[in-house]
Amino acid sequence: MGSAMNHEERTYQRIGEFDVTFQWLEGKLREIGWFILDPGREEWPPTSLRDLTNHQLIEKVQDLFVKAFPQCDLPSDLEQELRQSFDACAGELHQIRKDMNRILHSAFIELKAGGEVQGLVRSDPRLGVDEETGETLFDQECLNPGSFDKEMRRMAEAGVVLDRAYIQLIHRYPKGGA
Repeated sequence: MGSAMNHEERTYQRIGEFDVTFQWLEGKLREIGWFILDPGREEWPPTSLRDLTNHQLIEKVQDLFVKAFPQCDLPSDLEQELRQSFDACAGELHQIRKDMNRILHSAFIELKAGGEVQGLVRSDPRLGVDEETGETLFDQECLNPGSFDKEMRRMAEAGVVLDRAYIQLIHRYPKGGA
């Protein structure tokens, strides 16, 4: 059972880490939005932004941030750089959201031999169609513990941008709010 079972368990663990990290990013977006909407924390716990889809949450917080950030009284070059990095981050969050949906809504197929799992395949049950050829497209991949490294790095980079934006808001956003 040795390494094949460890390989499978580590792969499932990485899927879980991917999901938890994504949820952390959603939480950070809500914290940023809640702070902009109510910097004095007059309403606790905050009720807004809770029922939005992830797509709506990204769009709403980006809109709130764009409107709020000029009130932070930053040097114009720093404000422009932070705004650009937040906008790029929002675009990246949309891609991460799509990746998350693709992964979590897939079927996971264990490839067994000799009674042991030898491999794990992710298969999206939705079929695509090649626009040029009309051929059916399948979204499948063999997974291993390193399968999510690229996505995890992208989420880490997005987390840094969101943390930086949040800290600037905490220290510079007028407590009177939007």
